[in-house]
Formats: sequence, structure tokens, C-alpha cells
Amino acid sequence: MPTFDYRALNPEGRYVTGKVEAPNASQARRKLRSEKINPVEIKDRGEAGGKTRFSLTAVKKGKVKSVDLESLQISRIKADKLSFAFLDKLYQLVSSGLPLGDAVKALTQRLNEPVLKAICEALWKDLSEGSSLASAMRRQPKIFDATLASMIEAGEATGNLKPILENVIELLEARLRLRKEILSGLSYPAFILTIVFFVLLFVLFYLMPRVETMLDSMGGELTLAARLVVGLAEFSITTGPFILVGLLIAGVSIFQWRRSDDGRLTTDRFLLRVPVLREVVMNAELSRLANLASILLGSGVDATDALKLIERSMKNHELLNRFRASRSLITDGASFSQAFHREGLLPDMDLDILSISENTGNLVTGFTSIYKNRHTALGEQMKKMTVVISTASLFVVFGIVSLVVFGIVSSIMQLSQNVLGG
Repeated sequence: MPTFDYRALNPEGRYVTGKVEAPNASQARRKLRSEKINPVEIKDRGEAGGKTRFSLTAVKKGKVKSVDLESLQISRIKADKLSFAFLDKLYQLVSSGLPLGDAVKALTQRLNEPVLKAICEALWKDLSEGSSLASAMRRQPKIFDATLASMIEAGEATGNLKPILENVIELLEARLRLRKEILSGLSYPAFILTIVFFVLLFVLFYLMPRVETMLDSMGGELTLAARLVVGLAEFSITTGPFILVGLLIAGVSIFQWRRSDDGRLTTDRFLLRVPVLREVVMNAELSRLANLASILLGSGVDATDALKLIERSMKNHELLNRFRASRSLITDGASFSQAFHREGLLPDMDLDILSISENTGNLVTGFTSIYKNRHTALGEQMKKMTVVISTASLFVVFGIVSLVVFGIVSSIMQLSQNVLGG
């Protein structure tokens, strides 16, 4: 089992260090917190250099450069890393007994990472004007997605912010870990494709014309494979740019159309009809739904309020419409399993789990089980897609390279036979 080094605050508020065995960093944090020890830093002893998981850029001493969050262009992965870093530090302070507002204010004074400091300052400004933390987070959609804000809102409404924060941190950590595994799996084929692309450019536009000129001067001709290679090069020069421009225009048009309500609903429905993408979208949405339901209901949030918060986090508009219809049925007195079954929101296996949990009076356990199943299935699907993409890329590369090499070699061999035969 992996061993983690930790630096933490003990119940007396003093820093302590040590090591703990756990399957992953998330479980290590949970194990320490169960012992009333608040982890500040967790490092995997098995990782090269002992780097902290999902750590941000190292803090630089000196004057901190100001950052304009409005004009900031940031990827979703970077946003999740920033959310994880902020909420993890916030949890450390709140768990130590510091009020929420004071904790955010303290972070604005202590942090030196420019973007993270700017986020804390923006949140503190809204908090000082009377906003809740969830409302302040919703004003920073580039950093915090709707799911995180909904969970924080539930924690503030029920007064159970600490366990909600812990669940949010674990959710972000699992999301980042999955993305890291996917990117790691795609990095090698991407590197190979890049190298092969430049090699093919050299062969098609430099080597092949010279081979063709040499054959013409010596009375030879290109074989079928070589003519295919030359044709590919000519097609790339004459027609390729127009195809790329057309694809770009089509992509931009679809993106702009998707920003409208009708376009978003139509494209979301289309995604649910594509065999492979359908399973990915369903598992992503339903795992988010089940996780939020288990956390919110387990934290004492009323079912009606919990459903409203879950609704804000759903991204696929077709499933969102089904969820809204299900919420209306539940408000009118139907059970969760009956409502979800009527609107076709959950498959039969999940409905059976939910129905049994309702009959036993343990709805939270049912949603937790559905979340674990869906989250595991999503991870497996993403890994399979990564393997398929990687394998297909390598086969394409092998096929193109084989065609080029065979075309050149076969043409030279044919010329040699003609010369020897002549």
C-alpha cells in the first residue's frame, strides 16, 4: 500500500509531520481527519521527487503580480486545480475553527500565487458586501463550476460546511486524477503523430519529387503505391486547405448554434443517440446527480431544496428536462424511483437500487451506491476510449509510413529491374 508523508495541524493547533499508509491521497486525508489531525500537505513517497499531487506553480517571493479575472483565459483542468487548491486551504482554516469569512480574508493576505490570490480577493469582496460563499463562487464561473457552487450552497444553508467541503475536495481530486490518467494515455500517441507528421511532410514535399525526377530521367516510372503517395501530396496542397477551412467554418457555426437554447438541446439530444458518447454522457451526468443527492440529503438538506440544487449542476439539457419533470413528480408526492422511471432518467439497475433503498428508508446509501457504480463505469469508459484512440492513431501512422516506404522502394526496384533487363 502507498505511503504518504504529511504535514498537519494537531488538535492543539501545532504543526506535526509523519507518514500514513492509504490507497490514495484522498483516503490518506480522510484517515488523518478521522484522527482529529488536519492535513496541510500530503506527499506520495513513491512519486519522483516527492511532488505534491495537483500542486500549483511554486510560490515566488516578492511583490505579487495582480491578475484580472475577467480577462483571464483558463482551461477547465487549470480551473479545477485552482478550485482544489483554494477549497483545500479553506478547509484547513475552517477545520481549525476560523469562521468562513475570516478564513477567506486570511487567504487573501497569505497567498502569493497571483491567480489564486486574485480569486480569494474577489470572493472576499463579495463576502464583505453580504454575499454567501456560493453566490460569490457563482460570480466566478471560469473558476468554479455550478456543481461546486451548489454543494457549497447546501453546506452554508444547513450549517454543515466542513463535511461538504471535504466531499467537494474529494470530488475534485477524483476528477483531476481521472483527467491526468487520460492525458497520460494520450500523450504518447500524440507525440508519435507529431513526429510522423513532420516526417511525412519531408517525404511528400521534398523526397518524393526528387525520386520522381530521378525515375523520369532514367526512363522509369512510379509504381501504383508511389503514385498514391504523390497524389496524396498534391491533394493536400490543392484541396486540403479548402477542406480545413470548411471544417473550421462548420465547427464555428455549430459552436455558435449550440450557444442558443434550441441548438444546445438539439446537440445534447444527438449526443445521447451516439452509441459510445451516450454512455459517457449518461455516466458523467448520473454520477454527478447521485453524488450530489447523497451528499445533500446526507447533510440534512430538504429533498425539495436538494433537487433544486442538483438541477443547477446538470449540463446536458435533454437530461435536465427529464430531471425537471421528475422533480415535479416528486414534489407532487411520487417517490424518487417512480419519478425517475417515468421520465426515463435512470436505467433499470439503478432504479432497482434506488427503490430498495427507499423501501428500507436509507435513500442516501442508494444514491451513494449509484454514484460509485457510475463513477467507476465512467473511468473505465474513458480509459477504453483512450486505448482505442491510441491504437487507432498508431495503426494510421503505420499504414501511412508503410505506404510511403513501399512506394519509394518498389519504384526503385522496378527501375533496377528495367536497367538490368535492358
